[in-house]
Amino acid sequence: MLAGPAVLAAAPLPVIQGNTITGVRDARYCEIIPVVRQGLHLEATVYNTLGLNDCPASVWNAVTEDAMKQRFSAITVLLNGPRHFLMDQITASGATKAGETIEAGGLKLTERATIDVGFLDLLHRPYREQTIDRDTVYLFKAGRPVFMLEAPSGARYVMQAYAGIVDKTLTYDDLPALAAKLNLPTGWHYTTMVPEKNLVLGAAGKAIVVQDELDNTYQKLD
Repeated sequence: MLAGPAVLAAAPLPVIQGNTITGVRDARYCEIIPVVRQGLHLEATVYNTLGLNDCPASVWNAVTEDAMKQRFSAITVLLNGPRHFLMDQITASGATKAGETIEAGGLKLTERATIDVGFLDLLHRPYREQTIDRDTVYLFKAGRPVFMLEAPSGARYVMQAYAGIVDKTLTYDDLPALAAKLNLPTGWHYTTMVPEKNLVLGAAGKAIVVQDELDNTYQKLD
């Protein structure tokens, strides 16, 4: 069942058909997440480039937090990227469905979700579970590698996206040997598997996720 992953050729831009996005594996994207005050509450909105552009480095590197705070009249803004998705298809529903398309910092982005501000703590809590609000189905095709973390409890987490934020040189081809770059806590393991059948990873309203210290993100499988 285990096998070495094949090198993938550069993929075309993902295709959006209704609430489903195909051709997602190794697709580069970025997110701009402004936090604004709504009455007595703070609200964070996720704007994502997926399906619109591949977040060109020349444009993304010129985006600044200060400029985005002004653009969105925000208290703070998280610049979350570049990242690369690892599933082959995404289907979204509920509050995770695509909203309006905007322009910010020279990028076109689509509104994808409104999240609890507590989610932003995720980036500072490696190897700790965080529950986020999301209605998505991720499809990982049979015969393609899936990269996973396993906790001492036996819980398994499938990598949904790798990041070029902490390690700017990280690529898809590095993922099979990623364990050598991670400072895994005692009892944690990083593995690769190739499923014989399509692996479907759902989140009906809630998803439990963890990140490693390189900001790669994993969703709980069990």
